[in-house]
Amino acid sequence: MKEIKNKITNKLDRLLEQWLVPLLVRWGEYLETKIRRYKHQKLKSQLKFCGSGLRFKRDIRIDYPQNVSLGNKVYIGPNVLLDGRGGITIGDNTTLGFNVVILSANHDYQSNDLPYEHNVYIHKPVVIERNVWIGGNVLIVPGVSIGDGAIVAAGTVVTANVEPLAIVGNQPMRTIKYRGKEHYEQLANKQQSQDNS
Repeated sequence: MKEIKNKITNKLDRLLEQWLVPLLVRWGEYLETKIRRYKHQKLKSQLKFCGSGLRFKRDIRIDYPQNVSLGNKVYIGPNVLLDGRGGITIGDNTTLGFNVVILSANHDYQSNDLPYEHNVYIHKPVVIERNVWIGGNVLIVPGVSIGDGAIVAAGTVVTANVEPLAIVGNQPMRTIKYRGKEHYEQLANKQQSQDNS
């Protein structure tokens, strides 16, 4: 009896592996595509401006979409994050590669609390003009403007305005400036006193 049960179980397992599992995988992929398309359409309807021919590739995250304007024929690659708190405008025919992050708000490091207050931000709009090509893994910080026809190489951290037609990339790390030492020490001592209480 046990032998018959094992034969039936093995036959069912083979049938599941050969027929049902591949079918379920195809249906899962189909449903994922439909769900993603639905989410993209919903997201487009929430934008401040949505041009024609706007294309999203796979997953995208747009925070505060009501502050984000995307022009005609804009392509946004997979795993892009647009933080629209301070406003983001992207012009026609612009391409954003994979894993691009565009920030338009930053913590106020001069606030009077440590750890930093999570609701105190400085908002600075980001403007990307027409026909710009942003490579993969690019980070664009708040307040930056990128001119018409510019190209930003993969992996670049864009911390300053980019002129039209400029090709930028490979910015090595450097010290930009220093925080106010007395202000920081005052805040750190205050925080340490509170932690020890």
